[in-house]
Amino acid sequence: MPLLTSARSLPAADAATDLLARAGSRSSSAATAAVTSLAARVAPEQLALTRTALGVSMLVRPRLLPSLFGIDSATSVRMGWSTQMLGAREVALGLGAVLALRSQDPRTARLWIAMGLLSDAADALVVTGALLRKRVSRPAGLLAVAAALAAVAAGTQALGEADEGS
Repeated sequence: MPLLTSARSLPAADAATDLLARAGSRSSSAATAAVTSLAARVAPEQLALTRTALGVSMLVRPRLLPSLFGIDSATSVRMGWSTQMLGAREVALGLGAVLALRSQDPRTARLWIAMGLLSDAADALVVTGALLRKRVSRPAGLLAVAAALAAVAAGTQALGEADEGS
């Protein structure tokens, strides 16, 4: 089953470093290439585990994410509850996908991957809007959009692999 066995051999730290380096570039083609390259190397279970870890960090340190977006500390404190809600969503989607992928049930795995893909697409749209309205810092916003688009691309690829394996 390609969906369940298509692990890539790039550590997450290397992928993040690559994305950060390219996101600093002003060239949109370089950013697009970085997103495409990262998506091609991320296995569905890696994506789900990364989502879960990010969610846990949002639950445990809710002021961290807003501060990375350039939001002042007073506002970060006031919006901590919403960051924790986002973190709970990420943990649920991540753990659901991991369990579905490990269950060897391709239909259930497809469903969880699709739900994560929809969530990531919404994240990309929302952060793009915030960038356009200058509500988040440009570097952090661009990185967040690039990461969300990489996750969308990886999810799309995983769904394609699931279709091929069916």
